[in-house]
Amino acid sequence: MRNVRVFGALSLAFFLLLGAPIGATETGNAKVMILGVAHLIAKRDVHNSVFEDSPLSPTRQAQIAGIVLRLARFHPTKVLVEAPMDDPLVADQYRRYLAGRFALPGDELHQFGFRLAASAGDGAIYPIDTFGPHLVDDTTPSGKRIDTYLKTAFTSVSDAPADAYTARMNSLELNGTYLDLLRYLNTDAAIKANASFYSVFVGMGRAADNAGSAYVSQWYARNTYIFSNILSVIRPVDRVVVILGQGHEYLLREFVRLNPHLVSVNPLNYLR
Repeated sequence: MRNVRVFGALSLAFFLLLGAPIGATETGNAKVMILGVAHLIAKRDVHNSVFEDSPLSPTRQAQIAGIVLRLARFHPTKVLVEAPMDDPLVADQYRRYLAGRFALPGDELHQFGFRLAASAGDGAIYPIDTFGPHLVDDTTPSGKRIDTYLKTAFTSVSDAPADAYTARMNSLELNGTYLDLLRYLNTDAAIKANASFYSVFVGMGRAADNAGSAYVSQWYARNTYIFSNILSVIRPVDRVVVILGQGHEYLLREFVRLNPHLVSVNPLNYLR
């Protein structure tokens, strides 16, 4: 199960009121691009990639380079990535990469995040992911019932928009370019279709201690914390690209759009 913090919403409220870097007393609005990506290599998650080739192949490397060139036209000042907040390993890897002493693995964090940050001339990379404490204690009888239900119910969800989204994504992973895939993943239709899963799943498992609601609550809380982390590292003058799994995009994009101190930037404008 994804692990998230129960006090995420309160954390964000206090963050905005008590000295957030982006605040009402500061001038200018940071420009924030939320870029939803696919997992370029298999990952233990709701969706495992179905790519049959390696992101390190010459063909895919050329595709990645082309995407980075497009995104670089945004002139980002900071690149935020889906790795644990303040992870010293990621920071060390990035420093070694800039020094030519670290070969990038094939995952999206390194291939898109590191390469874009380096192209922008930034000496730092900014991990912003978090899970936080459990909303559900897996060691309790209730937690065990919830976990048991989730392990069997995930593949039985009936959600036509999400199913169509997955089918289209799988087809692009097998037959399309990375650019084709990113152009699709970042459309409004794809973002909403993926997010629709949570609206369906939230009502499932009521007899199993509201397992669906528990799962969706954790997912929403996790994204609240991620957004708080995003706010903590950006300043009004920044032009920020946030690179993370497309499933996060629906909530984070709405947070950006609703925040009066931020300007939401559509990645499709740079993926043309």
